[in-house]
Amino acid sequence: MNFTNRLILFLITGMLLSGCVDDEKPPKNTLSEEQMATILTDIHLAESRVNRLQLRSLDSSIMIFNKLKNDIWKKHKVDTVAYRNSYSYYMTHPQQMTRIYEKVNRKITLREKNNNIKF
Repeated sequence: MNFTNRLILFLITGMLLSGCVDDEKPPKNTLSEEQMATILTDIHLAESRVNRLQLRSLDSSIMIFNKLKNDIWKKHKVDTVAYRNSYSYYMTHPQQMTRIYEKVNRKITLREKNNNIKF
């Protein structure tokens, strides 16, 4: 293998490896991973509550879920725009979203153990 081929191989390898590094900073006003995990925990528990009601009307389910979501935004002092922007950011960064959902899973498990399912 000559020098040119080695250099090309080295550059390609370097570019591939640099693409795997997640050094990108989140945009300003992005919720932290911990905040997202806490909010998502409450959202998933709210979804579960609505599902357990087994309402016949989808409209009623949506109304109740939206009320619960509004309560979550107030509880965490977050607006829907900040949440949606943060969610969009994390959805494009799978490693971070995986960490967030690992935290969500731990939080739900802990709440179940403590019988503290309500938010």
